[in-house]
Amino acid sequence: MIYPTLNSKINTILDGVSAIRQVYPYPTAKVAAYPAAIFFPQGLENSYETTVDNFKIYTYKLYLVIGAKQKGVDEIFSTIMPALVDETMQALDDGWNFGTIESHRAWTKVETGSWSVSDEQAGLEVTAEFTLSVKILTS
Repeated sequence: MIYPTLNSKINTILDGVSAIRQVYPYPTAKVAAYPAAIFFPQGLENSYETTVDNFKIYTYKLYLVIGAKQKGVDEIFSTIMPALVDETMQALDDGWNFGTIESHRAWTKVETGSWSVSDEQAGLEVTAEFTLSVKILTS
C-alpha cells in the first residue's frame, strides 16, 4: 500500500524537525501546539515514460503553522518562520531518497509556496505552504 507508506515516511521526516511540536497527517483547522506541520495528499499523476516504465507522482500539500500569540508577526516573518522553513527543507532534502516502496524506486521533490497570515479563533497564525511530490518508478 503506497499511501500509508508515504504518509509514514513524511511523518517520520517531519517528526525529526526539532522545531515542530505537532505533526498532523490530515487537514485540520485546530492546532494544539505551535509550530505545527500539516500534510495531506493532494493528487496523483501517471506519466508514461516508455512502453515499459511509467512514473506515478503522488503530490502532497504541506503547511507549517506558527501561532502569533506570544510572538509578533514581524518576528515570526523575519526570524522564526525562516529558521523553521530552512530546517524543514533540510530535513526533506536529507530524506529525498525514499528508497523503494513495494519494490518501486521512489524519491521526492519539494517546492515552497506563499507565506500568509490568517486571523483564527485562537489568534493570528502564520503559515508557510509547500508542495511535496513523491515520484515512483513503476514497470
